[in-house]
Amino acid sequence: MKKVDASDRNVRIPSEKGSQQNDLRGKLYDTAFARIDKGLADGRYFEVIALADSIITDRVQSLAQDIIRDEPEQYRWMSVGGAIEVLFREVKTRNITLPTEIRKPLTDVHQVWSQKRNIASHAFVVVTPKNLDVGVEERLENVKVAAEEGAKLARLITNEIDKFRRDLFA
Repeated sequence: MKKVDASDRNVRIPSEKGSQQNDLRGKLYDTAFARIDKGLADGRYFEVIALADSIITDRVQSLAQDIIRDEPEQYRWMSVGGAIEVLFREVKTRNITLPTEIRKPLTDVHQVWSQKRNIASHAFVVVTPKNLDVGVEERLENVKVAAEEGAKLARLITNEIDKFRRDLFA
């Protein structure tokens, strides 16, 4: 994952207090978390997974972006796995210690939840010799579990990264 000019159209617009992008982000986050809550209540687990993934990715990229804020090049928007790898590389390069409250859930997302998300989102209808005995009900239960875990991780990661960003960049 290489950096591009910060003006690239696929680079996340940085946070700025009182800005149009922060106002929009606030509304989008409120909407996303409300839809996650309603989606869990209504059994719309695929939607919950997609929203949780989007939220986690944005929070991770926001922190990485804050860390390299003054550089003329930034990273393009990327998947959650790539974003976590970039963040871990940037904090290591800059000798920044991420608190366990951030590192552990991000490691869980990267190593465990993203696999559940992939199976739910990309392989729900795929039948292989490995999953031939996994029927519809079990697959639906796996989607539900991935959604519930994703919702919890999205809220936890949002809270912890936002707290860390406030402390680090206040």
